[in-house]
Amino acid sequence: MRKGTVELDILDYYKKLVDFLGEVLGKNAEVVLRDCRKPDHDIIAIANGHVSGRTIGAPITDFTLSILANEEWKERDYVVNYEGKAAPDKRLRSSTYFIREEGKLVGQLCVNIDMTPYEQVMDSIRQLSGMELMSDGGKSGIICSGPVENFSEDVMGDMMKKAVITVVGSSEAKVRERLTQNEKIEIIGELNRAGLFQLKGAVGAVAEYLYCSEASVYRYQSKIQRKA
Repeated sequence: MRKGTVELDILDYYKKLVDFLGEVLGKNAEVVLRDCRKPDHDIIAIANGHVSGRTIGAPITDFTLSILANEEWKERDYVVNYEGKAAPDKRLRSSTYFIREEGKLVGQLCVNIDMTPYEQVMDSIRQLSGMELMSDGGKSGIICSGPVENFSEDVMGDMMKKAVITVVGSSEAKVRERLTQNEKIEIIGELNRAGLFQLKGAVGAVAEYLYCSEASVYRYQSKIQRKA
């Protein structure tokens, strides 16, 4: 896009919205603009970053990687009211709007609301009314069911750990050292579906985590592709 003789990226127009929405929605609402073309440091603008503890340049999340991998953005314009998690054990209500250009996903405008104050109010109301807390801490009415987005600085490590636990039940080093070839192939399949290999350096990181060579990771990926 052009403004006079200066060429502007489509995401430049959304940057102005970030601070605006941050002011409108209040300090408990984090507003994030992501550049999906730069997954290793995709946050290019953020307001109220204290909510998740992130700053400009923070890496992509597992949720966004999965959206890129399964191309869910082609079927809908946005996703609302899914659960986000930020350390330490902070639960967020998250929503994402997909930004497209020429049929491609180039960015996301995200709102993450810290539900802690609302949960505390609900707990107080239950205590005052004599109602027992529900098994999940009385939070069922706050967070909607569905996908969970984890706001982690080590998204690659968290995704690898999750995949290994999914396949063999434990991510301890002694377990990973004894993985069979079929288990490694299954784990790499999980990571492939989650979109991990879109990140720079993913093959090397996976090889180190699974105690195998990069060549083996590529070979396992080829086997998965042949079966698909």
